[in-house]
Amino acid sequence: MSEPLALSKIIGHFRESWSGLPDHRKANNNTQYSLADAGLAAFSTFFMQTPSFLAYQRAMAQSKGRSNSQSLFQLEQIPSDAQIRNLLDPISPAHFDSEYQWVLSELEQSGHLQSFRSHQNTLLVVFDG
Repeated sequence: MSEPLALSKIIGHFRESWSGLPDHRKANNNTQYSLADAGLAAFSTFFMQTPSFLAYQRAMAQSKGRSNSQSLFQLEQIPSDAQIRNLLDPISPAHFDSEYQWVLSELEQSGHLQSFRSHQNTLLVVFDG
């Protein structure tokens, strides 16, 4: 088995891919958040389980000088939940399919999925409700 798939590699791939997402905003000089930051902020909420993600990140940045979203997810700006929805809702989910396929492929190539295979060589999946 090779090296684990590092979060930094996933984040780098996502940032590069999501920088090319279709932007439905009207062009102006007041654009504050990149679509890549909005996508990464949405993705990061799966790792940071707090009642108010934005409030927690801002409090951490104020007390520690840097937030998890900046250090782990390389966010330049942290959009609010409403801003994330405004930026990402118009984008078809199909634009994110390739990221799922890329992560799956990376895990497969590294051998990390082998321990999740059944005796019939199918992948075992856990559903958590």
